[in-house]
Amino acid sequence: MKQPNYLNRIRNARELFLGKGEVPDGLLPESIYRSWERCLKTGLAVDLGADLEPADSRVLSELKEKNGQLLTQSQAEMENLSSHILGTQSMVILSDAEGTILHAMGDPDFMTKAQRVALQPGVSWKEELTGTNAIGTALVEKTPVFVMGGEHYFERNAFLNCSAAPISDPHGNVIGVLDLSGDHRQPQEHTMALVRMSAQMIENRLFNVNFTKDIIVRFHSRIEFIGTLWEGIATFSPDGKLLAANRSGAFQLGLNGHNYIGMDFSAIFGISISIFLDTIRKRSLSVSTTLALKNGLKLYVKADPGPYTLFSAKSYESLPPRPVRAETEPLDMLDHGDAAIRKTIERAKLSIGHDIPILIEGETGTGKELFAKAIHQSGTRKHGAFVAINCAAIPEGLIESELFGHEEGAFTGSKRRGAMGRVQQAHGGTLFLDEVGEMPLALQARLLRVIQEREVIPLGGSKSIPVDIAIISATNCRLKQKVAKGEFREDLYYRLNGLRLSLPALRDRTDIEKLIKLILKDKLNKPEVSIHPEVMQLMKKHEWRGNVRQLFNVLRSSVIFLDGDVIETVHLPEDFMEEFDDVRLESDGRERNAYMEVTNFASAEAILIKQAMELHHGNMTAVANELGISRATVYRKSKRLGLR
Repeated sequence: MKQPNYLNRIRNARELFLGKGEVPDGLLPESIYRSWERCLKTGLAVDLGADLEPADSRVLSELKEKNGQLLTQSQAEMENLSSHILGTQSMVILSDAEGTILHAMGDPDFMTKAQRVALQPGVSWKEELTGTNAIGTALVEKTPVFVMGGEHYFERNAFLNCSAAPISDPHGNVIGVLDLSGDHRQPQEHTMALVRMSAQMIENRLFNVNFTKDIIVRFHSRIEFIGTLWEGIATFSPDGKLLAANRSGAFQLGLNGHNYIGMDFSAIFGISISIFLDTIRKRSLSVSTTLALKNGLKLYVKADPGPYTLFSAKSYESLPPRPVRAETEPLDMLDHGDAAIRKTIERAKLSIGHDIPILIEGETGTGKELFAKAIHQSGTRKHGAFVAINCAAIPEGLIESELFGHEEGAFTGSKRRGAMGRVQQAHGGTLFLDEVGEMPLALQARLLRVIQEREVIPLGGSKSIPVDIAIISATNCRLKQKVAKGEFREDLYYRLNGLRLSLPALRDRTDIEKLIKLILKDKLNKPEVSIHPEVMQLMKKHEWRGNVRQLFNVLRSSVIFLDGDVIETVHLPEDFMEEFDDVRLESDGRERNAYMEVTNFASAEAILIKQAMELHHGNMTAVANELGISRATVYRKSKRLGLR
């Protein structure tokens, strides 16, 4: 943190610098001092600032088209950064290699304030135009830069704190800058680290799309870091020539500058690329192997063999090509026209093939498991198993055995030969952890170890078993809140939250008509059935506290009572109409439904369970059927919520 009187010291330093051209040693970061010197030589006046106008829409569109790949590969990271700064006076910015802002997102009020100093799309923030600033100075220095308040050369920009990191293409050329700018009074402890990590993730994404016809090798000295932003990445041609390496890769391999381009795979790893690929083939492409560098450092290594079923360099050109990207049709089939769902699908597609841990958030009944299955079926692991486990539905005493398996005689009543756990069953495929926020703390520690070590030890056993799994988790609560309360491990949260996806509640979706037609046709086998316009209006206005699951149950019940091909109000279940009447009464001001005061998923769930228990007079089986969950889940949640 900066010292409390830092801003005053900066103000004094500015006066001294402008008067005598010097600054006391140690007061300014070297990058800021060098920038001030450049600005002074350019003749920029600190009390003026350039009068900048954004480029017109045509020019901006051309710039976006020119930088299309950068924009596409940066979108997910910008959204992730934006979620971290939600509720603060901040914004996330992406510029091109000339410092021209291509895209920005963040707090609307702050973005309006930023426009007053032309911090908006279409404006160039080159240092020679806008003085010392994070974007322009990072481009000149070619390194991450933090500019705090009065460190900006122009006085009018002193209300900003800005953290920026250059983004390089796979060949080391700077092609843009990622920036996070906010009010100078906001805390800045972790901002620079977040920006640097996000920029590195963008660079890693660029590797994946620029070398689709080559062999991408991923490695790290610690196996759990493969698939993360810290992994080393090196790309080789089919004959084993090094084409590019990311920063982490070059550092781990001891390569300096870019004079290593063209080095042979064998000169780096000590074996030919054909032998390496054959080794990978024998162990399965999704499993890592180990290679030792000349200095003795052991690396865990995985390979993406490009768009060919490639196991040796000689066979490269003789085999037919396969699609460059994994098939994404299962995800596309979930797109029925809602913009929020489509945006979530596009974010999910970016993760395909990279084994990034995914965390899906959404209310009960929004289709989190369906979405997880679509991600699995769209990826390179689609031929492996999709193993789901509901962390809230299994009794606490059995969940450890369910997850990790158990050896013979591990506990009273166990099967004579023991049993394989869900983690091991998911080897080569995907493990889906539903309601992961309900996992007991003791098990969270064991799960974290599995993720880190990529091996599992069954209950009552001593031998570790290697596992290769992708992990998708789902929750109907805010895990960050559980972390703050000490109910969920922070380290596990960040392990699971490689990419966070949010599914909107049904009441917020715009595609309910298409969903209804789809359910009638594909789920209930009633394609001939239609909805009366009056009923459709009721359904569009309904709160849908049980979301898509409740919609399915309402349609299923309506079809049972149907005496024709049109669902009318007389066919609708009584409880559906009662819920609708409650909401209508509340809108008239005669009754306030407590549900409308819900502020988070957990509260919504509590009210939903309470209402179901009142409706069925505490009959747990009926409540479970009503909500579409297991009796064990109802017992567990009602006990935790103090409802029994």
